[in-house]
Amino acid sequence: MLSFRLALSDLARAAWHGDHDRWRCGGSWVQPISHPALRNEIHHAQHTTTILVRDLASPVTLAGPTPPEPGRKGTHGAARGDAVVLHLQPGRITISAGIGGTVPLYLAAEGEFLYGTWDLPALRRLLRSSSLRDRAVARALTRRHRYSSDTLFTDVTMLTERATATFTTAGLQLTYPPPAEHVTRARELRSGADPFDALAHLLTEAIHPWRAGGALMGLELSGGLDSATVAIAAHEPAGPALRTFGLLIEGALGTEQHRRRLTIAEHVRATDDVLRAHEHAPFCAGGIRARGAAHDPGGEFYREAFEALADRAARHGVTIMLTGNGGDEIMAPRPDELPPPPPQSLAEVSWLGPRARDALATIDDNLAPSAVLPTPTLMGFAIHHPAYLRAGIWPVTPFTHPRLVRFAEQLPLEMRRGKKLYRDFLTRAGLPRSVTHPERTENFRDLMQHGLRHHGLPLANRLLGDGMLLTDHGFIDPDALQRTVRDAHQSDTVPSVLCDTLALEVGLRSLLTPDPAPVA
Repeated sequence: MLSFRLALSDLARAAWHGDHDRWRCGGSWVQPISHPALRNEIHHAQHTTTILVRDLASPVTLAGPTPPEPGRKGTHGAARGDAVVLHLQPGRITISAGIGGTVPLYLAAEGEFLYGTWDLPALRRLLRSSSLRDRAVARALTRRHRYSSDTLFTDVTMLTERATATFTTAGLQLTYPPPAEHVTRARELRSGADPFDALAHLLTEAIHPWRAGGALMGLELSGGLDSATVAIAAHEPAGPALRTFGLLIEGALGTEQHRRRLTIAEHVRATDDVLRAHEHAPFCAGGIRARGAAHDPGGEFYREAFEALADRAARHGVTIMLTGNGGDEIMAPRPDELPPPPPQSLAEVSWLGPRARDALATIDDNLAPSAVLPTPTLMGFAIHHPAYLRAGIWPVTPFTHPRLVRFAEQLPLEMRRGKKLYRDFLTRAGLPRSVTHPERTENFRDLMQHGLRHHGLPLANRLLGDGMLLTDHGFIDPDALQRTVRDAHQSDTVPSVLCDTLALEVGLRSLLTPDPAPVA
């Protein structure tokens, strides 16, 4: 929601003033993201300057008698939306996060300076290969992702939801909040209760602040149940037409996906726009990874395709993008409603080096506590949303409205299993069975295989020939990786986890090499 450079020596002045797109005090500055979906305020009181950046849905304000803490009890009972608050005092900087986690905030200290940004490459000057964080690299290589303040670098911290970061001459300290309270057991529906009306009401409530702003609104429409449900909730018969965007896969599955998307778009009178996903496959020529442009190594697997979608939406004037993200998580069975999962095997990542294998024992260290929103959703935001911000679009996820999350936690399992709630909601809205109960659903497995086969394997050969940063630091066994790549050339299927290794290697090179050469 913002970027900044703050020097402790500047904070004794409290002489902040506006300067175009930011506030300045001496050599320090704070730059909120400039977007009609965001609001910012600044307040001076005695020796403290408080800066708030929030989205349109957040009720947090600086008008109260005490400085706001957007993630604490008292604001969180009726909390919604997202906010970040900075308290600037002589010798002390405090940053508090709200519940939303819409975009990441990365923090890095250097001497008396504290840097913050939502865009990890902006910290590139401070990054060193010697500061790679072992457990974070191991998580990335094995898909054992965790919600944590950890990043790939020991010198960079991510401010997690409701957390507080404090910076003084003693350094940067992050404090996690208490675990969020959740409904721990499903309830029975009361006689006469209508969960479909409740779902419609809560989704409408979640979308209303964004609709009221008058911005051109888009929708990421895959053809699946989640985005279809959001499309129905966002449709206003007398209002402006939605603009829908989607990535269309190839083959018979893509044909069925295309029919579903057209059915949904026509039902809500949307203007539809489609990109062919295979033209933007992972590691494709011309994409951000093939160009060697600086980027976050932990970004979206299909970042080339989603960045193309975001750019297309921006060219059509979209400034708010609705997505169905979070729809899976709020319908998912709880652990006590399922048999225990089998232990994860490392057999498919046979090329791990000794440093990565040793780090696996610590991958559950420094985990953030239970969040208000589902943690897989929050992790997805940090991966998926920066591409929209770079295109000038604010992403909105109605399924993460806290009241809707709490509603879903209480639903009986039979309403959540197989997303029955969504299927019945869409049926009631008049959509056909081909949308509500498709025989097959779209997935990106073929897109991943296409990207790895045509771009990933040649890339792996070049990286192994040139020497890999991950092998130099003991995270990858180059001989084992070479065998995997050789076998994949002869096999019908390329191991999909190879994408994780290649994406991490290419991303780290883009940040750590002074002038990275194109990898394509």
